[in-house]
Amino acid sequence: MLAVAAFVFISVRSSGGGSGSNVQNMEYASSTGAVQYLAFQLFTDTTGSKALQENFPPMQKDVKIVVNDIVRAIGTVGSSNKKLGFIVGPISFDMSDDEVRQRISDSFAIALQDNVAVGLHIDDSMFWGRLSNLNSTENIEWLDWNKTPNTGRRLDWSATPTKLMPQLCLNSPAVEQAVKDRAALIGEEIVRGHASLKAVGKEDLFIGVIAGWETQMGRDFATGKYLGYCALTNLGYSAKNPPADIDQARADIVKDFIDLWTAYLAAAGVPDEKIYSHSAFMSKTNFDSQHLSGTYMQTVNFTPPSVAFGEHHHPGFSTYPESGHPEQIQAELAKNGNPAWASAEGTALDPAQAEGGGAGDAMEAYLANMFNHGAALVNVFGWGVGQSGNPFREVAENNDAIAAYKKFLGGTALSETATTPNSSGGSLQDKVHTIQNNTVAWAKAHPDQKAALYAQSKLLDQYIQANDLKSANKTADAILQMMGL
Repeated sequence: MLAVAAFVFISVRSSGGGSGSNVQNMEYASSTGAVQYLAFQLFTDTTGSKALQENFPPMQKDVKIVVNDIVRAIGTVGSSNKKLGFIVGPISFDMSDDEVRQRISDSFAIALQDNVAVGLHIDDSMFWGRLSNLNSTENIEWLDWNKTPNTGRRLDWSATPTKLMPQLCLNSPAVEQAVKDRAALIGEEIVRGHASLKAVGKEDLFIGVIAGWETQMGRDFATGKYLGYCALTNLGYSAKNPPADIDQARADIVKDFIDLWTAYLAAAGVPDEKIYSHSAFMSKTNFDSQHLSGTYMQTVNFTPPSVAFGEHHHPGFSTYPESGHPEQIQAELAKNGNPAWASAEGTALDPAQAEGGGAGDAMEAYLANMFNHGAALVNVFGWGVGQSGNPFREVAENNDAIAAYKKFLGGTALSETATTPNSSGGSLQDKVHTIQNNTVAWAKAHPDQKAALYAQSKLLDQYIQANDLKSANKTADAILQMMGL
């Protein structure tokens, strides 16, 4: 999720915190024989359309050069069950078939030459302007049962929402055919590239393919209304015969769309265990604390964590620091037999915290909270993004982060309680929750400092209300230091 100009991720998305054994990451790979991949997202092929150019950072260097830079900085490509990798994308409908073939072929060649794992990341429905035949009433979503077409999909990747091509009707025959054709093409090229790795005994250098870029049913740009009436009509519903639970029906449509992509990738020969979905959701804990006007399903654009699971793929989620998010992922994994899963997008920095100049969380703890809990892939966003001062780049490339990468790739257990030097760590939201949960007891125990605490708390509230997140973070850190937390 990238901001248009500053290349800053600002959408309210996922993960962070959590608890568990610090040695589980070693046990996971050894007990299952599975490989765990630490990968970095490279934003390739973003010049094919105006929408791609406006919403993704340009590649400042050739992919091979960036890969070499990452290897040089970290100093290792890993071992037999812990591998360093890179992921290219978005591979979108706005790319021609020949461009897709070339990108995949080139990426596998780099993996083979440099002994670095490779993965692909598909945009499944946002950037489709090249397919002009889909821009018709029966193929784009409606605002209502009267077939009012949406004005464009709203993309909240920056403080100013971006207007994309209209939200597609996810189950229209033409859209489904476009998915089948593109999935077959990508799948065939992946099979060819994977075979080239197998031929020299390096098949584990294939990370997999992420089938989606936060798959969802987006909102209408002009009105902010929730969509889905075209897809619901295709299922036989109408104003006189609506589904019993319209929110769940729309979530089912999103899940079916994910399943369509992954089924056709699998049919082309890509192994199920090498296919991941990619959805994003606000945690229920976060949602409940904000008292938002819409339903939870509406707030997450009909992508609760349950939609990420399917027959031909492993689940994948966006994972940014957010209270309650890792616990919700783990609960959903448990309901589905605890499969391997992916952090398809994320880093150790809350997007809202980034806007306020926050330093982010400790990368070691961030990685541990996923690798120690069954993640087969963590795809880090931020390496090489924008200028050197970009907060996401600083979080991904700082010395402590590189030390964490080396630690993981070297097979040493990661600590889930690691902290960033000179920082209390955690997102602003987590800091506020900690303060709120301890204020009454602390004030009773320290009556002489009660007035000072309340004065600081009032100042913190004022900064939050003014959206001055940099000052809010500093004030929250000061309060926590005062309370000894």
